Amino acid sequence: MAEKIRVGVAGVGFIGVIHARAYQQIENTALVAIADKDMHKAQSLASEFGCQSFNDYTDMLKRARLDVVSVCLPPALHLPAAEAAARAGVHILMEKPITRTVAEANQMIATCRDAGVHLMTGFTHRFYPEMREAKRLIANGAIGKPLTVLDSMSITYNLVLPWYRNAEIAGGGVFMTNAIHGFDRVSWVLDDHITRLTAQVEDRNGTQAEEYGTAIAQFAGGAQATFFQHWGAYRTVMCEMQVFGEEGTIHVRSWDSLEMIRDGEHTIRHFYRPEQGLAERSMVGIVAEISEMIASVREGRPPSPSGEDGRDALALVEATYQASATGQWVNVTRDN
Repeated sequence: MAEKIRVGVAGVGFIGVIHARAYQQIENTALVAIADKDMHKAQSLASEFGCQSFNDYTDMLKRARLDVVSVCLPPALHLPAAEAAARAGVHILMEKPITRTVAEANQMIATCRDAGVHLMTGFTHRFYPEMREAKRLIANGAIGKPLTVLDSMSITYNLVLPWYRNAEIAGGGVFMTNAIHGFDRVSWVLDDHITRLTAQVEDRNGTQAEEYGTAIAQFAGGAQATFFQHWGAYRTVMCEMQVFGEEGTIHVRSWDSLEMIRDGEHTIRHFYRPEQGLAERSMVGIVAEISEMIASVREGRPPSPSGEDGRDALALVEATYQASATGQWVNVTRDN
């Protein structure tokens, strides 16, 4: 492999531009190509980034001699893009959700395995310092055995792209777009997995996907969790995880801080400078996530989180929709 890892970005909408900028912050990595169906946009960004532009990701995969591709397309295009990358022998960082359905995810995982290419799911929350510290503290017994968790997100419409709300394109609504992060990050922080859940989400209207809802879950180790999701008209970005244990509690405020209460002691640790805005704080996790992808390719090992991790979180979203539709608890099994 060349000294520098050669990377490309398929789809340079909101998250694709962020990926492109993040790659430029990683040593021994070269952003060599971007692809977008809007050729004017692709050419403009290619000029800014000093790389090639394509209006078709399949053309980019054939001609740009990539080692890694970030797939930042709408979920309806994830599976065909991954299959094209696998045929080209290119390792894949797949933005979440990995696909629209578990069936599509299984097909993608099998295709990448057969082609011998790495597949990583873009669960950025695992890479934020406040979330990594929460995982470390809980693993070290700082709050005793976790009993119950509240994971909650409320995001302004200003951050909700139109296709996020189209179930045919995205596979779902707020649970597919945001709760999939919650399901993954709580499972990762607790080092446990959900075995069953029940839920109530907003009814869908045609292709218009849900914008709010709540799921209640049971973990294999006995902990409970509530996942609250909301998109709204107000100018708010709330993303928090509270873990209540036998001996204390941890409260993570994403892109901000970690608060811990135990034995009468109350501490708050901030992880960002006050002058840093949300965009700059978010980039911390993106750069760390992409660095893991690059390291996995350079070291010849599977990346983490894996494609299987993406499928497992997606299965929880599917179970949420089933539980809401039936009014029943849904058992969740994990594929090997």
